[in-house]
Amino acid sequence: MEKKVIKEALKGKLIAVIRNENKDTAKAVCKTLVASGIDVLEITFSVQGAQLLIKELKAELPQAMIGAGTVLTREQAQLAKQNGADFIVSPCIVEEVAKYCIEEDILCSLGAATPTEVLRAYQLGCQIVKLFPGDCLSPKMIKAIKAPMPFVEMMPSGGVDDTNVKEWFQAGAYAAGFGGYLTKGIDETNLDLLRERCKRLLKAYS
Repeated sequence: MEKKVIKEALKGKLIAVIRNENKDTAKAVCKTLVASGIDVLEITFSVQGAQLLIKELKAELPQAMIGAGTVLTREQAQLAKQNGADFIVSPCIVEEVAKYCIEEDILCSLGAATPTEVLRAYQLGCQIVKLFPGDCLSPKMIKAIKAPMPFVEMMPSGGVDDTNVKEWFQAGAYAAGFGGYLTKGIDETNLDLLRERCKRLLKAYS
């Protein structure tokens, strides 16, 4: 899909950030998330064979959007794109990743934790700035930044959970990422717990 279409599709979305090291476990987690109503997945490069998992999920979960996360090099960005990633996310500002995304017309989200970093990410072509780590920041930051920079879209990631998700969106978050809140301690043996976490989060967001 085109970058513009992907951006529009991400508006208001809850994004599950997948960090399970084992690829098979990560796939089971991803399938459970999508079946439970979380249909945007960010497969980080901390997963063994992340690019292969992206490719497999694109084929097996056509109803979901599958992105790549923890992208720190141009080479990782290339692997993500070649295997069908819908979008690319970095935890910080990585200029070579931003440049590659512009060249390949793929949606890019760079991490930022200050107004200066937010503006720099935007100037590098970042369509949605990732506020990271979210647990060190506040929903008030979005309102404060949007006052002088209303053209910047932001999504918090890390530290967002069922107790504050609505507050983040009310403050103007474009989307929100959820890592450990959803998947910490989850493997093939306790997927029911993941389903319960999804249910709780979706209820808090609605």
